[in-house]
Amino acid sequence: MTIAQPSERSNDDQQIGCTAKILVQATWPHSAAAGKEITLRNGDTTVHMYSPYGLPYGVNPRLIMCWLTQEAVVRNALWPIDEARTIPLGRSLRDFMRQLGLPVTGGRKGTIRSLEEQLKRMIGTTIIVERNTNDGEKIGMHHDATVLIDQATLWWDAQQPDQGTLESSELRLSRNFFEELVTNPVPLDMDILGALRKSPLAIDLYAWLTYRLSYLRQPTLVKWDQLKQQLGTSYPDDAQGRRNFKRKTIDALEKVTETWPTVAASAVTDGILLRRGRPSVSKLKD
Repeated sequence: MTIAQPSERSNDDQQIGCTAKILVQATWPHSAAAGKEITLRNGDTTVHMYSPYGLPYGVNPRLIMCWLTQEAVVRNALWPIDEARTIPLGRSLRDFMRQLGLPVTGGRKGTIRSLEEQLKRMIGTTIIVERNTNDGEKIGMHHDATVLIDQATLWWDAQQPDQGTLESSELRLSRNFFEELVTNPVPLDMDILGALRKSPLAIDLYAWLTYRLSYLRQPTLVKWDQLKQQLGTSYPDDAQGRRNFKRKTIDALEKVTETWPTVAASAVTDGILLRRGRPSVSKLKD
């Protein structure tokens, strides 16, 4: 079994969470402008995301996914898969939001409405991964479609977030997605994640950096266009969109560096230069 261990602090000081590897390699949109479908590319891998309700966007789905991944990893060690992949959310909306570390506020721009909307979008999401093979001997394509959540029951009353229910609300992760989460979780420092919670781009950049640094063996330059294909699909694919993405990514890297001072990455003219260094949370074999 692989367990997460802190790279710079003791286990008592560092709160460990996880996120899905697939959502580090290809991230949620940053804004509603993405609509119902986006395509992201990472080397020979192309990822299509679709939701009939509109794709999840912003900070909340990232926090929800970190929480769901951590719950999946814990439950996988305790229960058979068909029981483990059903994730209880709590008996009240406030209870669930507390687990996510979110304040409970009403109104048109409140956290309650935003959480409900993003959760609905996430429930409807399908991810399709295409991997191309061309090794000189064979050429082919692998297609893998995954529904994230195949069943959801929500008993909450948004008008009364403190009101408990007789039955717990729950999500049942699809078998394929559950196996993806528990096989390839990316461990994250929850204190760092909390410090970045106002910026979805900074969250994405942090998760991507700690994942890449976990296996980096030599200095690597990731060019701005490469990074935009992976993290910046919310930005128009024109000169202005590329400039805006570069500027905001540099700002996001500064935020990450403030909370993770030893990160072995720096912005240079052509992209982000990665150097050999420790991820924010190390993976060790027990």
